[in-house]
Amino acid sequence: MPPKRPTTVPAGPLIEQIPYSYNLAAAGALGSQVTLSEYAPFKGIIKEVIVHWPNNCNALVDVRVGHGTKQFCPREGYLALNNATVKYRFNEPVDDHEEIWVEMINTDGGFTHNITVTVTDEED
Repeated sequence: MPPKRPTTVPAGPLIEQIPYSYNLAAAGALGSQVTLSEYAPFKGIIKEVIVHWPNNCNALVDVRVGHGTKQFCPREGYLALNNATVKYRFNEPVDDHEEIWVEMINTDGGFTHNITVTVTDEED
């Protein structure tokens, strides 16, 4: 039996998951509102945004996501849920080393909340 020839599989696009996480202080306290940012690792397409709101957020923690000066998730305003992990799909172009940001605001005056957002960037 002849030896098997090595096969090569074409490489797919680079995919980078960019995590953002913050334990927001209760409303009115230092750290109750933050904007976290990372830079896109390459020119690509933001394919998805996953946001997790833990239990007892009661739609009192606002989240929005953007890049550069453009907000795209949601298109305007904020998202706020309770005890949910939601995946939003996009085809949002982003430039190499462009700032990708997540703003989080806790309007709950009684409790802290740890919010997690993951942005997936796929090489263009």
